[in-house]
Amino acid sequence: MTTNEFLAIVNENDEIISKAKRDEIHNSGKLHRETSILIVNQNNEILIQKRSDNNKLDYSASGHVLYNEDYKEAAEREIKEELGLTITKFNKIGKFKIKSNDQSKINNRFICLFEVKDDYKITDLKINKKEVKSIDYYSKSKLKEIIKNNPDLMCAGFIDLLNKYLEEQNDN
Repeated sequence: MTTNEFLAIVNENDEIISKAKRDEIHNSGKLHRETSILIVNQNNEILIQKRSDNNKLDYSASGHVLYNEDYKEAAEREIKEELGLTITKFNKIGKFKIKSNDQSKINNRFICLFEVKDDYKITDLKINKKEVKSIDYYSKSKLKEIIKNNPDLMCAGFIDLLNKYLEEQNDN
């Protein structure tokens, strides 16, 4: 992860209109692209990471889509970088426009949310300690409880999309 990487600036239709460095995009609140992945095991639990930078709960893996990438390519890169997994088959849940303010930055983005249904043992994952402090599986009911009672434990933007995801899943 670097602030010098180029990201696409997009319009309201998610069409590329220009490019800029990541820190410039966040400082100005320009609309850009991100990708997020939820890994769901056979017990219907979701792999959630605790981020190293802010100690908050977040997607299984996520990150910015670089200027020369599409959403799926970015998902493949991010899951490899953060968890050491090589995955090429993703179930696209949807694309959502989310805006949030984190500390001094404005994060205005389209997020393409992917799901991977597979059983990965936590001990087999090679987590990138620079980005991921820890990982664990959470039941959907536990995640709903955290959203309701302790939303400050989760990253901004993650709650909105997780709520949408959980609403579409009619089971716990």
